[in-house]
Amino acid sequence: MRLMPLVALASLVVSTTLVAATPARYIVHFADAASAHAAGGQSRHARMARADMPRHVRSLAAGGEVFQLASGNEARFAAFPGVISVEEDRLLVPTAIVDSLWKRQWYMHDPKVGVDAEVAWKYTRGAGAVVAVLDTGITPHPEFDGQLLPGYDFISDAAAARDGDGRDADPTDMGNWSDPGDCLSPQGKPSTWHGTHMAGLVVARAGNPPGIVGLAPEAKLVPVRVLGRCGGRTSDIADAIVWASGGDVPGVPRIERRVDVINLSMGATGACGQALRQAIEQARSRGTVVVTSAGNDRKNVNTNTPANCPGVVSVAALGRDGGMAPYSNFGQQITLSAPGGNLGERGFDDILSTWNTGKRGQERSVFGYRGGTSVASPQVAALVALMRSADPDIGVDEVASQLVDNARPLPGRCPKGCGAGLMDAGATVDAVVEDRGRRP
Repeated sequence: MRLMPLVALASLVVSTTLVAATPARYIVHFADAASAHAAGGQSRHARMARADMPRHVRSLAAGGEVFQLASGNEARFAAFPGVISVEEDRLLVPTAIVDSLWKRQWYMHDPKVGVDAEVAWKYTRGAGAVVAVLDTGITPHPEFDGQLLPGYDFISDAAAARDGDGRDADPTDMGNWSDPGDCLSPQGKPSTWHGTHMAGLVVARAGNPPGIVGLAPEAKLVPVRVLGRCGGRTSDIADAIVWASGGDVPGVPRIERRVDVINLSMGATGACGQALRQAIEQARSRGTVVVTSAGNDRKNVNTNTPANCPGVVSVAALGRDGGMAPYSNFGQQITLSAPGGNLGERGFDDILSTWNTGKRGQERSVFGYRGGTSVASPQVAALVALMRSADPDIGVDEVASQLVDNARPLPGRCPKGCGAGLMDAGATVDAVVEDRGRRP
């Protein structure tokens, strides 16, 4: 059985930011008020003669004198008597949002259908947690600088991998394009860069220049390549689940640290086979939560694997209005729902994340819109990372219970079953913190 990434593309956004230069400022502390006063006067007289001398700006209420210095040479303060210390008057930035595309990330903050990210961030942004995204691999992107841990390529078929060999330690996405007639399809398709898009929803860090921010931007991500040309084999995916959760896979070096949560944004029609069932059971026994997308077939989720496997957190997609997205699978096996977008022509009501412009191979790192249950699932995986950051000892069953118990009522209609409701990052993390405080 081959599993396929659940893909729908819309459009691209390219962001650039210009930052104006500012004069250097310093806060100078003096031994006494007389020395501070004298330095202020000396500064006023000196700058008439030399433009590169410090200029006094103001006194601080808690103590200290602010000076502006065109040259940026701190040694100029040596001319002042009574100086105890000099510190840069540094520019601090908001810790919640440093994201020029934040307004377009409606799924993070929309009062009706957003996941309430900023409330969760009052407690944690994911530090200490590790997420594995099992997908098409990863492409370089500024948003991932410092965010990735060593991953692995589990595609055993060299032709499907397109990297000249089978399994190896390089999880780079080589492109999953197809020509007409490939993959049992009469039409060719461009590369999706699906894994890159999923990864950004979890750990994008709003780099420089700012772009987007993931729900768990201080967590780390392990990219695991399991989907290549025409999809991915169940056997490779099952091995990758075992490996990411800290188990032994013959011929593959053991992962340095088991991940807290695995995201599987993929699916195939059929029952949950024994290979996936056993891999997921073992992952759970080692403490790893497995989150899956429900599927985009407009069918009952019990027809789609791995979303119908026992023990997984199965995620349906909501549209921009807060009701079940028309493409989403549904049913009693759905755990909860998350924003997935409308799959509109322009894409602005879909989910913005990291992407690449290449039609076949990699070209340029940008941001793009994508919709589907694929993009709903990693939002829940990122929430699990926040939960594990807030309480590293929370068990896999308790994670599922907290996700369900703290979901919000759906803001729209879902007559066929969307689980417990809309994921609520703020309420869920708050509950985890509160329960951890009650433990002896």
